[in-house]
Amino acid sequence: MKTLYRFKQSVTRVLLPLLFLTASLSSVHASHIVGGEITYDWLSGNVYHIKLALYRDCQGVPFGSTANIQFSSASLGFSSTQPLSPIGVPVEITPICTASLPNSYCNGGTLLYGVQKQVYEGVVTLTAPASDWVFSYSDCCRNAAPVNIVSPNSHGSYFEATLDNLNTPFNNSVQFAAVPVNILYKNATTYLNWSAWDPDMDSLVFELVPPRESAAGNLPYATGYSAQQPVGASQPTILDPATGILEVTPNALQTDIVCIRVSEYRSGILISTVYRDLQITVVNATNTLPTLTGIGGTNQYSTTACPGDTVLFTINSFDPDPGQSLTLTMDQNPAPSATFTSAGSPPVGTFQWIPGPGDISSQPHVFTVRVDDDFCDYYGTQTYAYSIWVNGCANYDVWPGDANSDGNANLYDLLALGLAFNDNGPVRPAASLNWSAQPCPDWTNSFTSGINHKHADCDGNGTVDFADTSAIIQNYGLNHPLRMLPAALVGIPDLIVTSSTDTIGTSAQMYFDISLGTPAAPADSIYGLAFRLYYDPSLIDTNSVSVTYPGCMFGTNGTNMVTVNRNWSTPGYVDIALSRIDQLNLTGNGPVARVTVVTTDNVSGKVTLFATPADVEAVSAMGAPININPIGDSVIIDPFLTGIANPDALQFSIRPVPVHDRLYITFGETLPEEMVVTDLAGRAVMHFKPESQSESIQVNLLTPGAYMLKAVNQNAIGAKKFLVY
Repeated sequence: MKTLYRFKQSVTRVLLPLLFLTASLSSVHASHIVGGEITYDWLSGNVYHIKLALYRDCQGVPFGSTANIQFSSASLGFSSTQPLSPIGVPVEITPICTASLPNSYCNGGTLLYGVQKQVYEGVVTLTAPASDWVFSYSDCCRNAAPVNIVSPNSHGSYFEATLDNLNTPFNNSVQFAAVPVNILYKNATTYLNWSAWDPDMDSLVFELVPPRESAAGNLPYATGYSAQQPVGASQPTILDPATGILEVTPNALQTDIVCIRVSEYRSGILISTVYRDLQITVVNATNTLPTLTGIGGTNQYSTTACPGDTVLFTINSFDPDPGQSLTLTMDQNPAPSATFTSAGSPPVGTFQWIPGPGDISSQPHVFTVRVDDDFCDYYGTQTYAYSIWVNGCANYDVWPGDANSDGNANLYDLLALGLAFNDNGPVRPAASLNWSAQPCPDWTNSFTSGINHKHADCDGNGTVDFADTSAIIQNYGLNHPLRMLPAALVGIPDLIVTSSTDTIGTSAQMYFDISLGTPAAPADSIYGLAFRLYYDPSLIDTNSVSVTYPGCMFGTNGTNMVTVNRNWSTPGYVDIALSRIDQLNLTGNGPVARVTVVTTDNVSGKVTLFATPADVEAVSAMGAPININPIGDSVIIDPFLTGIANPDALQFSIRPVPVHDRLYITFGETLPEEMVVTDLAGRAVMHFKPESQSESIQVNLLTPGAYMLKAVNQNAIGAKKFLVY
């Protein structure tokens, strides 16, 4: 999981349903299920309480009186079904204001857009422990509205949860706290929160995956769509794998099926998965949404505490529409003893909680607050997520590989190793690389965060050196219940990804260059850097991913720089970390790393491959965190092109995207003869000739919308899309 200041970079605003667009019934059986998920709780032995949540388009057929759940284990050769009973009656989840509720289609009225939720439950006794238990439910049929799936109304629905009760008995699945998000606004960037949490406080990883109609039957995507890019959008759709925040900017009215998988890990071992599948509809907004601030009226949505501390803060609400009344509700509570109240107009929410020693965890305690206005017919509603990290508030023991003592062994530990490189101190008694708490006397030196340098001596031999990377690699991904508050942020340089080409064929090699800072905005006093570069694993040969460091501004690997990188083909990102080892800061800009890939050969039409940096951490030589602004890039994969593209033709990057006032352009080694801005119809609206490697243009006089910036030479051309708002 992220530390505090990286967690804050993911804005946790969540847009909940405003209305559902539905399609006409295509058959007597069709068009009712628009989403669902399966969760479970352990009761005793091999006995589990199963819940199935289904979401229904009220214009379709009614919910059934029972729902048959299948549970099976391939290793045991066992499969059976069991009926689940409904809990109460279907509940309408359409955000219709109180005055208009009788007019909902779900209540026999004339407002056509209505959605109901029905939860079914039952107790299932498994025959024996197994590592591959699967709980599943399938139904026919989906409606015809989704545009990202080929012939959606000819496919069924399939929802699944898995369990390993052989290696991890007594486990509970991840739980969803709120009604799933199903509405986006056209041309508005929205942050969707799936409000998932785990009762056992295990590590969670969120992934976008294809929706299914059976265990082995993925739904076929329409041209231009994929699991990682399920919505037609003006910029990359990005899922934060640590928080479940989905950032999307749709550029057209549409309905899409989106499926998310939440994987649960304990001590680095996968023990459970839960899938949530639902339709998301893009509409034109007719009402301005209400908003909530972060903690204490700030833009921070995360805080830390020690056992026995009183966590007490307020949350302010706002609505720009005059005359509307707001209501605040806590959807998800981090602990039974936590309280939330609201008062005033507009209301101010007050949260209070005193965590105990049993609340210490390497995972955050998350609670969500929903704010509703009273607009009719469909009221505006959003949900915000707030995280509280309960720390051990001590850092005496060393966990080999957790060099920064933040509770995890991962790429960010290389930064601490680089900061303390060549430092010496007492040898750790009975040192090993095993993932366990190992007592050790404090060394003389500490990081500015207060963490002692002994943690960077991962192998315990009394010296911080290259050999300490072995513990990071061996224990990579493991966590323990300790988390410390990081220091304040300084500086905001850019981490820029530049693709080697704008269009490439299939089975072709290309690379993404990652650079830090620009001549106009260089990085100031930086020592180490760690980040993840996300990609769509369905569009590249994941075995081809490699990382090199040509001309790296941080130095030479093995001489004055140490590096670690690791490719994760699922869910699709590569970890990159590098640090100097001489305790000398860098100031300036330049190359950081190069990620080389080979495109797949299984695309039927043009698709866009995005390379998006995220989860960025950087430090100065004193250990002070440095905030970094990540900027991604993309390349079009065209199956009708052949051969390897020229990686040196007309490279340039742009920022910010979207842009309101001034667009900044950074060129590669070759300056184009001319730059042309066109609208999407191809009409030129601006020309200029670049004179230097860094240029900027004023775009606030352009009509808001999408444009192309083209770089033109006699024998080459490059283009990038940007949005003016």
